[in-house]
Amino acid sequence: MGVFNISENNERVQIIEKMLTYKIYLENSLDDLINEIVNYYRNNNQKLDADRVVEDPINGLKNLNSVSYENSYETYLITQIKITILLPITIEEHVRMLNVDEDIDSVLELFELKVYDIKKDIYSNLGEWELVLDHIDDERISKISSNPKGHGDLLLKELLWIRKCEEKHAKNV
Repeated sequence: MGVFNISENNERVQIIEKMLTYKIYLENSLDDLINEIVNYYRNNNQKLDADRVVEDPINGLKNLNSVSYENSYETYLITQIKITILLPITIEEHVRMLNVDEDIDSVLELFELKVYDIKKDIYSNLGEWELVLDHIDDERISKISSNPKGHGDLLLKELLWIRKCEEKHAKNV
């Protein structure tokens, strides 16, 4: 029985370390993403949008409804900034849960659901991208999932993950 506890504690520590590493990565990448979108707006003569992002990185982003389907770069940057802002708080909550010895499997399942909720909310305004998924064959979906090429593929990969989560949790209900 003692070996089980040591093994479980090692697993818990490894999970916490991975979650904290990811949280730090997200926090460190926020400034780069904001600089990237500001530069993009300035280079495309969208000074007003660039100024809004500089003044208020959280609320100054364009609404995804007003981003063109053809512009996967801008869409990708906006979604990543939103994820980078929202996800660290969720990671902290779940690390706290692991630190007070809550069940590892329950915490990880809850974490996945919380990440799903965040991504679903962010990507809910990308209806045109959802339609693209409905018209891609299985071979292309496999390529996007395993080796995305470009910002459009990265967006589609996120939408595929959301769909898989929905299917997984629909079976569990």
